[in-house]
Amino acid sequence: MVLQRRSFLAFAGVSGLSGMACGCAGAVHQLPQIDSGHLSLAQSEVQAAGGAPSRHQVSDQEVKQALDAALDRIRPAATQLCHEMRVGVCVWQFHLSGDRSLNANAGPGGVITVNRGIVEYAQNEEEVAVVIAHEMGHQMANHVATGVRNQQVGALAGTILLGALGAVAGYYARDTTGTIAGQAAKAGGQLGGAVGRISFSKEQEREADYLAAVILYRSGMDLDKARGFMVTIARASTRKETGMLDSHPAGPERLAGWDKAVAEIRASNGRLPQRA
Repeated sequence: MVLQRRSFLAFAGVSGLSGMACGCAGAVHQLPQIDSGHLSLAQSEVQAAGGAPSRHQVSDQEVKQALDAALDRIRPAATQLCHEMRVGVCVWQFHLSGDRSLNANAGPGGVITVNRGIVEYAQNEEEVAVVIAHEMGHQMANHVATGVRNQQVGALAGTILLGALGAVAGYYARDTTGTIAGQAAKAGGQLGGAVGRISFSKEQEREADYLAAVILYRSGMDLDKARGFMVTIARASTRKETGMLDSHPAGPERLAGWDKAVAEIRASNGRLPQRA
């Protein structure tokens, strides 16, 4: 659930790299679409909520207790949902980081790391739970593994595309050593890997939010209380709109996506949407 924005040098070949990387897997499920009306409402709400959110002081014991309590409430529903999906990793290893930033992450092997800052910013147990459930969602949808594959495909596409352009440039520059082509291929591989890594990450983030909402719903937790953390994330970020190369939806878009997901989940009584 990182707030960091990854930006990369844009040039004419970026759109081509994105297109070549689109053979990679994105979201597992069909997600509800966000229309301009919902996005506009979310933007207005975030703006009205004020500036950066404030944190509160908590002891080490309180941090651990908050995380353990939230995990105890959602783990049974999350495990059941993961086995129902039959896609990703259903055995998780939880780690607490002393980092005070508003962040958490899912890593290879079912590892989920939650920063201390999550508890410092959270206003209730539901807000802590939605962060943990979000990272569980990444694991159960196998986003970690597909992210690696996206990067590999993007790197290959970039090497081929810019390597070919470098060869043409080298021909006209009479570069008999192949230096231009080699450098272009190397740069293309690096950029293509970056583009490949984020090609579907916005959709994967939305899917992780959706799965988190399902987990909390099935756990009998208050989704409206959990929603407060989406507002907090939006307030903590300076981005108001999502760019093509952003790895995460901007705060208002994420809030609008959460509202659409919750409405759909409540209407279906917690069923999963159709597979993509």
